[in-house]
Amino acid sequence: MAKNAVRVGLDLEQSSIAAAQVKSSRTSQMLTAVAVRDIPEGLVFEGEVVDVDGLANELKSFWKQGRFAGHRVRLGVANQKIVVRTLEFPQIDEKELRSAVEFQAQEAIPIPVEEAILDYQVLSTVAGEGGVLRQKILLVAAQKEMIGQFMAVAAKAGLTIEGIDLQAFALARALTRQVSFIDQGAPADRAESTALVNIGTGVTNLVVCVNALPQFTRVINLGCDALVQALVGNRGIKAPEAEVLRTTVGLSGEAPEGLIGDLEPETIGEIHQVLDTTCETFSDEIRRSIDYYHTQEHDGQITKILITGDGSLTRNIDEYLTQALHLPVEIGNPLVTIGENRSGLSPVELEAVAPRLAIALGLALEDEE
Repeated sequence: MAKNAVRVGLDLEQSSIAAAQVKSSRTSQMLTAVAVRDIPEGLVFEGEVVDVDGLANELKSFWKQGRFAGHRVRLGVANQKIVVRTLEFPQIDEKELRSAVEFQAQEAIPIPVEEAILDYQVLSTVAGEGGVLRQKILLVAAQKEMIGQFMAVAAKAGLTIEGIDLQAFALARALTRQVSFIDQGAPADRAESTALVNIGTGVTNLVVCVNALPQFTRVINLGCDALVQALVGNRGIKAPEAEVLRTTVGLSGEAPEGLIGDLEPETIGEIHQVLDTTCETFSDEIRRSIDYYHTQEHDGQITKILITGDGSLTRNIDEYLTQALHLPVEIGNPLVTIGENRSGLSPVELEAVAPRLAIALGLALEDEE
């Protein structure tokens, strides 16, 4: 990122908006503004805009209250109208590679090329048969109409989207440290694979990074709202109360100190059972994604999982997933790349909201071309 550059990353969730503003120099990253705000239901669903005008009004008010510099943002997207594929090509110059990618995309993606926005990233260059160099790339295709809805929201809110990125790539940027190009050619037995899982309200993002480079992504149309709705149905309570129980009582595991409010041990046990049962579907989806990844030609087995997002604030979810997936699961810290906090939040306040900021921070940290 250029010296003294300022970027704002914007994450539009099903139930909330989050944004982070980072001022960067060549040697440090300073967090200068942060805001998170709940939004009404029915504006965003499964990562797509449902109500352009309603979401624009919320975003306009949010931006004013957040006191961000300027009106330019970088947006993260994740939904089923985005396709990610891994392709291989002979080593050719950039212009020829782009033409080759666009040509092969016609067969590689289920979206007509004329209706899609295409981009790609070179992952690695390896020697193929006969010593011929081949490039492994990650192709991303997004439906133009879906992207257009986000652009319309920003325009109505008085904002300009200066860049759009996959939420998965932003997550990788926030939670991993990039290795030098010299190390990218390390032998497979030295590769370190980590699964990053951002558990949103209605959508979960999974990205596997090998030596800090994204190799595989998947969007799961399931999030922590499923836990909330399970409690709503079981206990006959309203969503805000169920949300509190999700974070304070949570899943089975280490018990909080003392009683939670006026809840009896039997009631706490019942809540655990409801959430544990509901979380089985979620852990199964993550397991299937990891198993599929391991069937592909990728370097290294996944050795750990880092979770972020609203869902990671569910009490004991890291412990639950560790047992269910037989892999160490930890809460990821997207603040590892931030050298100084001038956001107006205290260190304690910032730490509490940090998991929700993972996508927004990753977008704000993106290096300029």
